[in-house]
Amino acid sequence: MNKHVWAAVSAATASALVLAGCSSGSGSSPSSESATAAVDGATPATLMLPFPRGIFWTPLMVAEEQGYFADQGLDLSIEEADGSGFVTQQLIAGNVDFGFSGAASAVVAAETDPNIRIPMCYPASNIFIIVTPEGSDVASVADLRGKTLGITEAGGGEEPIVNAALAESGLTPNGDVTLLPIGGAGPQSLTALQDGTVDAYATSFADLATFTAAGNKFTDITPESLNVIPGDCLVSTAAALEDPAKREIAVKIARAFAMGAAFTDANPEGALDIVCKTVPEECTDMNYAQVYFDEVRRYAGSYDPATPYGAVSAEGWQTTVDVLTDSGVIKGSADPVAMGSGDDITSLQQEYSEIDLPAVQEHAQQYAP
Repeated sequence: MNKHVWAAVSAATASALVLAGCSSGSGSSPSSESATAAVDGATPATLMLPFPRGIFWTPLMVAEEQGYFADQGLDLSIEEADGSGFVTQQLIAGNVDFGFSGAASAVVAAETDPNIRIPMCYPASNIFIIVTPEGSDVASVADLRGKTLGITEAGGGEEPIVNAALAESGLTPNGDVTLLPIGGAGPQSLTALQDGTVDAYATSFADLATFTAAGNKFTDITPESLNVIPGDCLVSTAAALEDPAKREIAVKIARAFAMGAAFTDANPEGALDIVCKTVPEECTDMNYAQVYFDEVRRYAGSYDPATPYGAVSAEGWQTTVDVLTDSGVIKGSADPVAMGSGDDITSLQQEYSEIDLPAVQEHAQQYAP
């Protein structure tokens, strides 16, 4: 997975993008009759993703393949774009009302346009980590003083997290700690970790899954304070959420997504089977696919009926704004409350989180790979 989460808004244009659309509603569902009926008279809606469907998007793909969007009365078209920046660019331009974007790009967009709203995140926690090889004497970020920290590339998605983690321990990048670009997960970066060229490595959990699938073990030393920073987020605008018809679409998109997450909790094997059948190229190496799937589930967390699904606290948004400001990505004027935790957002979160959990669980348990 690329470093979409912390990418700034790109200058991509519509002519440079090939959009791949697909209507949801295939497969059986808790209410197959309603899924069939939804084809006629359903509300058309579009959701833009920053990168193609695959294991990362398991709840979305389950919802799509099991007809949950159709059950909600939506005829949903999913478009796959080239990066979070393009999604937020289209949102600000008024070309789409709903999309997913990396949290950083969403905050960058919110500073450009204060009308940006972020009702749900997936995962609702940080996806970039700093790890050391198992058995290393580096047990915390503070222990990196005088040592070398490997990063994927200068300006990579993990850089704001690295800078924030070092600052929290009173360390300066390329002063107290040497930052060395060693590439994404691959033979070169693994060798650098194993032969001591670097003492730790900062990357996304998805990239690290490449190593762990091969049996390598690591210790996560990422400061816990940074875990509140979200991953990818559902983004919209204040204007869309103030329109009753469009707000209803937002609720239904998020609710179907939450249903997909609940299905995945109830039948993980079935959920991975759905993804692998839909996007077989994601599962050519089933060992890696399983490890990646397990990591996605661990970071995304489970559907909890007592907690709004995908909600990020005001503290989490403030931390995100602070990290991006300190890293020089934004000036710091984005309003974390208006953007992602105001009354309009919390009321929507409560509404979309209300699902018929027993029905989804029963449906999931009936699915046999």
